[in-house]
Amino acid sequence: MATGRRFREHPLRQQVVGEMQLRRVPAFTLPAQIVQMVRVLDPADRDAEAAALADMPGDSHAWARHGEGRAGEDIRIAWERHSEASTVTIVMTGSTALPIGWNQLADTRQAEVIAWAESLPGAVIRAIRLIVVANEQESDAAVEQAGFAPPQFVTCHVAGGARIWTDFRIHQDGYGHMVIAANGLLPGDLARCVQRLQELGNYRNLALLGLPEARAVWSRLDILETALDEAGQALSGSQARDDDMLASLSRLSAELLSIDSRSAYRMSATAAYGRIVASRLVELNVRPIAGHPSLVDFTERRMFPAVRTCAALTDRLALLNRRAAQFTALLRARIETNIENQNARLLTSMDRSARMQLELQHLVEGLSVVAISYYLVGLLSYPLKAAEKHWPSLSSTVLLGFAVPLVAVAVYWMMQGAKKRLVSDDNHADPGA
Repeated sequence: MATGRRFREHPLRQQVVGEMQLRRVPAFTLPAQIVQMVRVLDPADRDAEAAALADMPGDSHAWARHGEGRAGEDIRIAWERHSEASTVTIVMTGSTALPIGWNQLADTRQAEVIAWAESLPGAVIRAIRLIVVANEQESDAAVEQAGFAPPQFVTCHVAGGARIWTDFRIHQDGYGHMVIAANGLLPGDLARCVQRLQELGNYRNLALLGLPEARAVWSRLDILETALDEAGQALSGSQARDDDMLASLSRLSAELLSIDSRSAYRMSATAAYGRIVASRLVELNVRPIAGHPSLVDFTERRMFPAVRTCAALTDRLALLNRRAAQFTALLRARIETNIENQNARLLTSMDRSARMQLELQHLVEGLSVVAISYYLVGLLSYPLKAAEKHWPSLSSTVLLGFAVPLVAVAVYWMMQGAKKRLVSDDNHADPGA
């Protein structure tokens, strides 16, 4: 029986199927501590990251998008690459996983693995320690040692019964702290709950990267909007020169497009991350506890306004770009209208000049007929006077008087015929006539 594949596999099949295996936390035993770090990496940091992954502690396997390793039965390591960030997750189980004061570990192997994770290249945007215990009675000590600040203290039920405690602050050890009580949640459901909580925090921080940029750009847009308003007012008047206004509008449009191109990726990423956060909140099925803010309360109060600010910036940029384009189109229409009016005036002037030239030409033609007739009559007078000498009864003066109109008509028709021949020859010589 043949074991080989009898079909042609799509070149992206392995990648597509592998994508479905990412972003999952395998089931783990309790108690457990989960340490996760999210780093934003520049393209230049990827080679250094690949070299560091080759030194992943324990028995490890690394691929292009994710890697897994074990540094013992109770320490599991997972690494995953995202579009602009990477995450490394360390799952430590057993009694030694519980920290001593949240910043000291009883097991040296655990400390070595965390030290390796902390040395990876990139800038950490989120680092968190999660203590996961079986029930709320076992969580008391961890919650007390976590040092949660009362003003930001958040606790609620999630995923159908589990309870979380956190304050969304960075503590002295550089990590955020969270305590989770499983409260009877099955291992698979608990793992999915932890994964959603982690993704909620990771994407929340990545989404908030757009807020400082949005604030910085917003103040610049205030200046550009004022300049656009002034350009619109100048456009409605006639004091400013058209070329000066066109140069000003071109400069404003170029700056708006430059801001748009610089901020478009971050604003669109913030919108996408915001949608993921909203989805994870729904999946977590958050149930508040009386007297305490819940995960939904905190997220809606702090994060979603930031996402809406970035969305408003995108809308404002699009509006200003459209307004600048409309002003430019109006100015160009005015310039084109002025040019058309100038051309019309020029054509009218040329037409008037052509008519004057034609009238002058007719005048010259009439004078030419008179002059030529005068010379022809003068020439004709000599033979007539000679004939008068030979035949005294012949009056040269009378004959010349009758000859003048005949000569003038003959000269006129001869000139008209010559002009027609010239025009006909010119039309035959010009194929486009």
